[in-house]
Amino acid sequence: MYMMNLTALQFKELKKSVSTVLLPIGMMETHGPHCSLGTDVWIPREFVRRLEKEAGNRILMAPEIAYGHSWALAPFEGTIDISAEAFSQYVFEIGKEFHRNGFEEIILFNGHGGNIPSLSIVAEKLSDLGMRVLTINWWIDYREQILTITKGPGHGGEDETSLVLAISEELADPSLAGNHQVPMNPKIKFQNLGKKLFKDGYMGNAGEATAGKGEQLYQSLLKLIIADIEELWNLSKPSAEKEEKINA
Repeated sequence: MYMMNLTALQFKELKKSVSTVLLPIGMMETHGPHCSLGTDVWIPREFVRRLEKEAGNRILMAPEIAYGHSWALAPFEGTIDISAEAFSQYVFEIGKEFHRNGFEEIILFNGHGGNIPSLSIVAEKLSDLGMRVLTINWWIDYREQILTITKGPGHGGEDETSLVLAISEELADPSLAGNHQVPMNPKIKFQNLGKKLFKDGYMGNAGEATAGKGEQLYQSLLKLIIADIEELWNLSKPSAEKEEKINA
């Protein structure tokens, strides 16, 4: 159920039966010459749209956070970088408010790699308040499944570009990109790392992206996402209710 569509009275009524809120979190940043600046927002938004059909009666879909932290890609055009400190505190304050409003579980559905360290801190702080927290980083958590469909993943790569194309082919043009790979030790940081790591602001085999692959990814990953949400609920409910399924 979309929070944006509810009145205050409907919100109050919903809380009697729904204890889980899903917070989509993205980023506005460059994704090469071929893919929308809003890629990290579009993809979580589409997953939420599909989850609404499967579990909208059990999850409150919160408005998305469109800005995040992107240290490596900050030098590129179109990147709106928020400091890790400000971003972490902002997301925590939102989660804290949902907790104050009576929600027991929160799903942090993340679409951007640079957000991960901050969200790890947020998850711990919200857990300390008593919330149960599920953080989903779809391109990492379900990488094994992704590689059966797209072989050239990466920032603005084959997987992300395919997922965007499946939303609208007006949002990406794979003909403007190729296959850019730079092997580098992820433990090493240095000034302007992003300029060396991300040629033209992307990495991966974006030229092989298709809308068909994107649709396959949505269908495959949605099942895995639902399984993770069910596991969250199984931790939250009495044992007698643990056999309840997401579409019951």
